[in-house]
Amino acid sequence: MTTLTSQVVCLDGSPQIRLYDSRGKSWCEESLKVAPAYSLQSYPLRMPCFKYAISCSRFFIVYLTRYPLLWRMPRTLTYEDIVLREFETGRHIVIVIRFLVGRSGGAERIYCELANMLSDEGFRVTCLHFDEKVGGPFYPVNPRVEIINLYGKTKTKAQRRAEALPSFKFVPESWRNKANWIIKHDFFLEQLESYFRYNSPDLAISLLPSANTVTLIAGRRTNTKVVATNHNVPKEDYESPARWDPNPIDREKRLKALDHAAAIHVLFDDFGNWFPPHLQDRIVTIPNYISPEFSLHTPAPEREKIIVAAGRLAAVKNYLQLVRSWREVAADFPDWKVHLFGTGPQRHDLRREVEALGIGESFKLLGHRSDLGEVYAKSSIFCHPAHHEGFGLAPAEALYLKTPVVFYDDCPGLSNFVKDGYNGVAVRKRSGPDGLAEGLRLLMANDELRQALAENGPRSVSDFTIDNYRHRWMSLIGKLIGEAA
Repeated sequence: MTTLTSQVVCLDGSPQIRLYDSRGKSWCEESLKVAPAYSLQSYPLRMPCFKYAISCSRFFIVYLTRYPLLWRMPRTLTYEDIVLREFETGRHIVIVIRFLVGRSGGAERIYCELANMLSDEGFRVTCLHFDEKVGGPFYPVNPRVEIINLYGKTKTKAQRRAEALPSFKFVPESWRNKANWIIKHDFFLEQLESYFRYNSPDLAISLLPSANTVTLIAGRRTNTKVVATNHNVPKEDYESPARWDPNPIDREKRLKALDHAAAIHVLFDDFGNWFPPHLQDRIVTIPNYISPEFSLHTPAPEREKIIVAAGRLAAVKNYLQLVRSWREVAADFPDWKVHLFGTGPQRHDLRREVEALGIGESFKLLGHRSDLGEVYAKSSIFCHPAHHEGFGLAPAEALYLKTPVVFYDDCPGLSNFVKDGYNGVAVRKRSGPDGLAEGLRLLMANDELRQALAENGPRSVSDFTIDNYRHRWMSLIGKLIGEAA
């Protein structure tokens, strides 16, 4: 008997089904056709009574359901019996993120790995996102996990009313802000609300403020418990107009919606102190973890004269400062090089700056690389000049492989586990490029200091294991689902 597992993916309103055998190999992907009787672009996913015909080369099945088949697609197929059956090994958990398609950031990685972990623990897991782009996640996802894109071009009544508002003169700015929030978020909110109402998941987990607000509002309306996760410094995520939606209404809703959270996740204990007193009893600390794949690498006894940096090439990472600092010391250390890994919006700016300063021979922009463990294991220094971090996963991975870190002493999310004189060198941000240059100079010129700091690296990140991560999440979920039962 051959057992096939189905994975439902919705791309731009069009459902697709992927079938996998017990070895994870794709089966019959080309011949399987899904034909909706009604256009999902014209009818929101929340509306019941859709009819789908599923045809394949050796069977034909018509599945009628009270709810959208996209949400109720049977998950296990026994081919010989030509039967579709619901595959549920546990409670239903929904994980929500705003954008997922093709994104290779740390939050997207955590999203996919959390889905895989919960699926392995026996939960039925559904991943919901809201992408205009067509495609799938960058990181691998277990075939047993449903992936549904809730994006659609249908507009809610509230959105249509809000779009008419700018045609009126002398409308107060506060009204315009409210209308703009509705235009941007209301369809996503209604899709989530409808999904929760018709599927009654036991728990929803939302990632990042861009998904937290709408998920919490939808959860309140449907009595669905929601864990709002935060993967950056709370002050930046909830107060800064430069992050997420700059609309002041969004910043107001962002914090107010937390009143409806069953739990509020933070990465470090001191991050939880930022939240108001009435939310303190719902704060749960769960740091990220260092992937077990890094244990496959052994730190090289003789390190290459390489300074490595890795992360998203964005302003918050402050890599332009690293470029300018390197110019100050490159001539004094001609046998050293800087290797910067990552992609992002500042890639072209960084390349132009490197060329303008004439340091292209020793400062290399190397793009995305998946096997950074090999790089860390042979490099001598990791430099991370970020303004702030949620966790600082790349520096933690480098420390695990005995690579000391140069960083700014006031960088939240990094100063929690990187300590000056113990496993790294801290420099003051107000000292500018020269201060960072001096930190690099100190380590490049002192082999004994580098070695001493490197030896403390693994011990300083020993708590960031996948076992601890799993235990904390399972404890939280068990508590919340137990309360819901």
